[in-house]
Amino acid sequence: MTGFEADLPAMGSAATALRAAADALTVQLAPPGDVGPGRLVAAVAALLRSTEDDLLAVRTAVTGLSEDVTKVRDTYADLDTNAATRFDLGP
Repeated sequence: MTGFEADLPAMGSAATALRAAADALTVQLAPPGDVGPGRLVAAVAALLRSTEDDLLAVRTAVTGLSEDVTKVRDTYADLDTNAATRFDLGP
């Protein structure tokens, strides 16, 4: 073995937790009914649209982090297996 070790199950758990967090950000916001007179309706609608856009950006970033953690875990496992195989073969 290489002498270095990563906690692959912990990395998998981290990726799963990040995916769950991203899924939790999937929401549609709607005003809770009559928000008030005049331009207030338009202002609240604009605020909700902006918030949905921000949540989408965060969800996209967190999904990317989850995918990155999975790639790191898989790459580490592959490299470690390859290194162990080479060490077993000798010079």
